[in-house]
Amino acid sequence: MLSEKEALELKKKIISQIETTFPPEQKDSAISQIEAMNSEQFENFLEKNNLVKKDGSGECIFCSIASGKTKSCKIEENDDAVAVLEINPISEGHTIIIPKEHTDKISDKINEFAEKISKKIQEKLNPKRVEIFQRAIFGHEMINILPVYKDETPESERKSVRVDELERIKGKIEQEEIKKPKIEQIKEFFRLPKRIP
Repeated sequence: MLSEKEALELKKKIISQIETTFPPEQKDSAISQIEAMNSEQFENFLEKNNLVKKDGSGECIFCSIASGKTKSCKIEENDDAVAVLEINPISEGHTIIIPKEHTDKISDKINEFAEKISKKIQEKLNPKRVEIFQRAIFGHEMINILPVYKDETPESERKSVRVDELERIKGKIEQEEIKKPKIEQIKEFFRLPKRIP
């Protein structure tokens, strides 16, 4: 059975997916239906739509994201995990590392991948610090990478973000640094021969 917090978090994720993938004439109706469900009804909905693993059947929504079946804003991946921007982030650049295997334990390789992504976010988005914490939903353990700009914590309020905003953040994270030539190289390039009178 889902806790209230888990149900609320998953409802936000599904509503964000509806907002970006449903035809305009169906969005309001679908969102209203999701919002009206209690935890038990919502869990039944997830099971019927094969969005959660139950008794070894179906695919959880996080496995679906990791496999690419569900659209996400992926910033990087390796053989073991995928790093995607959280669709209901606490702060700009909030990223979740989803193991590609449905697991309740995070391997050392996935922790190393999370550290790499954490450093990249620190370098590109320049928060005060980056916090890393684990959270499991439906038995699928994940790592959250949370940039802290003011006083954000894992319990801070989440915001719904549009896909174009996620793409903008992704661009900032993936942006390659332009290497500036050293002053000595510029001077060498512009060295003029001595004039002969």
